[in-house]
Amino acid sequence: MEIRDALNLIHRIENLPEIYNKIEMAVYSVIHSYFDEMLEVEKKESAIMEREDYSFDELSSFLDQKRSIHDKYWSNPSEYYRPCSSSSEPRHVWAYLCDIEVLQNGDDENSLFIFKANYKKTGDSTKVVKAFILRVSGSSLKIEHEFFG
Repeated sequence: MEIRDALNLIHRIENLPEIYNKIEMAVYSVIHSYFDEMLEVEKKESAIMEREDYSFDELSSFLDQKRSIHDKYWSNPSEYYRPCSSSSEPRHVWAYLCDIEVLQNGDDENSLFIFKANYKKTGDSTKVVKAFILRVSGSSLKIEHEFFG
């Protein structure tokens, strides 16, 4: 190892807490923004589905909006993760997330990040674990996979 490389390594180690904090905030921000945008559409869907006389045709534009949001935040092109239905109950309620953790693999060549949280509705004793793997895609941080538990 050359002296220059050693000095760069020392500098990086000295700044790790700040680097990790910024990475954690970036991961947190991506998931938070994704949840906020999806929730706005889900609220509109829910309002329509509360009516007894609603038509499924009324929901198609919302599905298009959810797919557009998905395309903005996701790097994984698999159809499995693309929105394909409407729900009378929003499922992207940020306020229901608790015990949030952000983990990372530390590989500079192939950085992966895990956002993990418990999803607990107000007044409900049941918690569901939600986790997302994020990775750098181009110059953006994008969601690659979602896990349920």
